[in-house]
Amino acid sequence: MKASSYRPENLRNIVLLGHGGAGKTSLVEAVLLKTGAITRPGSIEQESTASDHEPEARRHHHSTSSSLLFATHEGVEINILDTPGHPEFVGSALASLCAVETAVIVVNAATGVEFNTRRLFHAAGEAGLARMVVVNKLDLAPARLPNLLAELTLALGSRLLPINLPTPGLDDVVDVFERETGKVAFGSVKEAHRALVEAVVEGDDLELERYLSGAALTAASLRATFVRAMKGGQVVPVLFTSAKSGAGIAALLHVLVNEAPSPLSGRTRRVLKNGELVEIACDPDAPLLAHVFKVTADPHGGQVAMLRVLQGSLSATTPFVGASDQKARKATHLLKVEGREHVEFDSVAWAGDLVALARIEELHVDQLLHAPEVKAVLVMPRPKYPTPMLSLAVSNKAKADDVKVGQALARLAEEDPTFSFKHDPVTGELVLSGLGEEHLKVMLERLQNRSRVAVVSHAPTIPYRETIGTVAEGHYRHRKQTGGAGQFAEVFLRLEPLPRGHGFEFASEVFGGAIPGQFLPSVEKGVHDALERGVLAGFPVFDLRVVVTDGKTHSVDSKDIAFRTAAKWAVRDALPRARPALLEPVGNLEVTAPEEYMGAITGEMKGIRGRILGMEALPGGLSVVRALAPLAELRDFAGTLRGVTGGHGTFTVELAQYEPVPQHTHNKLFDARAAHRTQEEEP
Repeated sequence: MKASSYRPENLRNIVLLGHGGAGKTSLVEAVLLKTGAITRPGSIEQESTASDHEPEARRHHHSTSSSLLFATHEGVEINILDTPGHPEFVGSALASLCAVETAVIVVNAATGVEFNTRRLFHAAGEAGLARMVVVNKLDLAPARLPNLLAELTLALGSRLLPINLPTPGLDDVVDVFERETGKVAFGSVKEAHRALVEAVVEGDDLELERYLSGAALTAASLRATFVRAMKGGQVVPVLFTSAKSGAGIAALLHVLVNEAPSPLSGRTRRVLKNGELVEIACDPDAPLLAHVFKVTADPHGGQVAMLRVLQGSLSATTPFVGASDQKARKATHLLKVEGREHVEFDSVAWAGDLVALARIEELHVDQLLHAPEVKAVLVMPRPKYPTPMLSLAVSNKAKADDVKVGQALARLAEEDPTFSFKHDPVTGELVLSGLGEEHLKVMLERLQNRSRVAVVSHAPTIPYRETIGTVAEGHYRHRKQTGGAGQFAEVFLRLEPLPRGHGFEFASEVFGGAIPGQFLPSVEKGVHDALERGVLAGFPVFDLRVVVTDGKTHSVDSKDIAFRTAAKWAVRDALPRARPALLEPVGNLEVTAPEEYMGAITGEMKGIRGRILGMEALPGGLSVVRALAPLAELRDFAGTLRGVTGGHGTFTVELAQYEPVPQHTHNKLFDARAAHRTQEEEP
C-alpha cells in the first residue's frame, strides 16, 4: 500500500486493548481486508497476520509487543495500534495510550470481561481517551449475548450503551443510533435508541431541553453531541463484530471515521517546557514537535523509532533536534508502518499522524523531537508502568559476549518499559526483571533472535545479609618477611552494632600517630574487604560501625598493603564474638485481583510468611491487598497467584527492609555455607 499525506482533520488514531484471546489481531485483519489494505486475511494459527510479525509472537501465537498499522476509509486514514492482551505484556499497551485519541476495548463474547480488560479500560479513561467497547466473536457464544450487556455494565460502568445490535442471524448489525426499528438477536432497537439518546443529551443542556420539550433532534446535532459525550467519557458506545465472518466491521469503520475524535478534537496533550507543564495544540502550521512513543529493532533497517507528530509537519528533509542532545538531524528515512512492512513515505506527515524514522540510533522512548529554532527544554511526562515482579539471573555461555549481551539488554529495556536488568552488587549476578515467567521467556527469546547470543538462566541468589548484635574487639598483627622488603602492620579495632538500615560507618580513635594518617584509607579498605563475606554464611555484613582504636607501625616495613591486610583480619577476629546474625530481605507486596479472589489470596499469605497490612477496593470490581513478605518466599508466587486467581491477579514487590531470618532458614544457609566453604587461611 502506498502511504499518502493526511491533514489532522482526516486522521484517526486508535489503540486496540483487551485481554488475550479477545480477537484484537483478528479484528485488525478484518479491518485491513475491508478497507483493501490486504487482499486476504492472515491467520494467527498459520502465523500470517500483519500484526504479529515478530518471531516471538508467531511462536507463542499471541502478540508480544504493540504493532502499528494503517488503513484508509471514506477519505480518512486510520492509524491502528494493536497491543498484546496477555497481562504480562501490559507495558506495551500502556505505552501506546500516549499516541492516540481513541481506545477500542475488545471483549470476547464467549468469555466476557476479564482482568486485563478492566485494567486497560480504566487506564484508557485515566489517560483521557475516548473509549468504545467492541464485543468480538459474537457468533461464538450466541446464548451469552442477551446477558452480556448487563455483565459489561456491571464490570465497566453504567455509561456503556450499545450503538448497534446484532441481527437474528448474527451476520450483521442494526444501527440503534439513528434507527428505532429493526429485528435484532436480543433486546429492542427502540429501547436501545431511547437509552442512547437520553444518555447523549444529558450532558448538553440545550439538547436536553429540546428533548424534554418534545422537539425533534436532528441527526447532525445528535451526532455532534454524541461525539462530545464519548470524548468526555459520559457515554461509552458498545458495538458488536465478528472478525471471522466480517459482521459489524463496516459499522465499526463508519463509527471510527465519523464518531471517533480526530487529533484536532481529541484530548489535549501536555509537555514540560522549561519545567512548566504546558498544553500543545495540534497545529500543522506550528514549528515541528514530535514524540517518540516506541523504539524497536528491525533486522534489516536497524533501529526504528515510531513517533507521533504533535505539532507542525515532518518530511524526509525536515531538520530536527532531539530534546535531550540538541544534535541536528534530518529524517532521511521516513516510514509509514504496516506491521512488518515499512513503507517509504515520500510525502509530509502532518500534526496528528503516526510515522517512523529508521537508522537513527540515538533516538529513545519518550524523547521529544523539535524544530532547531525551538530553544526551550522540552520533556514528555513519563506514564506510570507496573513494577517488574519476577527476576531471573543469567550468564552468557561465552565470556567474550559480555559487552554484546549488555548492549542487547539495554536495547530490550529501551523497547519495553516493564523490563529491566542490573548487576547485583551483592551477589555479582546479572539479574533480569519482568512481569512474569512468560514475559521473561519472550525477552530471552528476543535476545537470542536479535543478538545471536546464548545465555543460561537460573533463579537469582537471594541477597541475604549478616549483621552483629553486640560490641566486640578485634586485633591482628601482620608480619611478612620474604628476603627483601618486608611487611608490617598491627591494628586494634572495635565493632559496634547500628540500627537496622544504617549500613556502615568507619571511624578512628587512634592518637599519637600509632597508625600514621596516610595508612587509615588502607585500613578502611581492609575493613571493607572483611565485610564483603560474613562468618555465618558468607553474605555481606551491614549495620555496624568499625572504630580503629590503636595500632603499631614500622619505619621501614609498614606500607598500605600491610595495613589493609591487618585490618581485614582484625575484623574477622572480632566478628565471631560480636553475636553475628543473618538477615533476609523483606518486600512491600501489593496484590491486585478481582474482589472475589481476595479470600484465596489472603489465605496464601501464611504460606509465604506474609504479614497483611491492609486491603482496599479499587474501581471496576478490583481489590488490592498489601503485605510484607520475605523475598525468598516470593520466587514461586507468580505461579501460585495465577493458580488461585485463574490468571486474573498481578502483584508488585519492592524491597522494604531487612529482618532476622527464622531459625530453620538460618540453619539451612549455615549448612550450605559449611558444605561449600573453602578454607581461608591467614596470609
